Amino acid sequence: MYEPVIACVGLAVLFVLCLPLAGIQKLILELSAWALRIALVALLGGAAYLWYDPGLLPPQVPEALSRLPWLQPYLPDPATPYFGTAVAAVIVTALLPLLAVLDVTRALAGRRLRHLRALTTQPVVEVVRTPVPVAQRPVPVLRRTDRRAAADALAGVHSRQSAST
Repeated sequence: MYEPVIACVGLAVLFVLCLPLAGIQKLILELSAWALRIALVALLGGAAYLWYDPGLLPPQVPEALSRLPWLQPYLPDPATPYFGTAVAAVIVTALLPLLAVLDVTRALAGRRLRHLRALTTQPVVEVVRTPVPVAQRPVPVLRRTDRRAAADALAGVHSRQSAST
């Protein structure tokens, strides 16, 4: 009886979350960054717990990792205390760049984003500077040498070196 109302309210909330409003974007970034950070800390805590009692490893973990045969030679045996640490290290290392991206975008969102948008929408004002007179000084003229003359000069140097030895 309440399912259609809950579905409509859920769709309305998701619609509002999809709007390009700076406050909502910042909220989504904050929640995503904190959720990922908490998940990574929990994963590291689980790895520390499995270090002391590796027998409590759920059987689903080795089964899930058996679907990745290219990763198995790099991981220790699931019965060892190092297994949880190795798996956690792989997962955390893979997700750290995503956490960094979320932190940077979260820092830029909100008021700063509105400020950056305001700066980019303002018209560009050109500043024209008058050149300051510089004392005239002689500039060396570089002339392009003829290829044949350059080849002859190199041949002359080579012949002089071979004659002196």
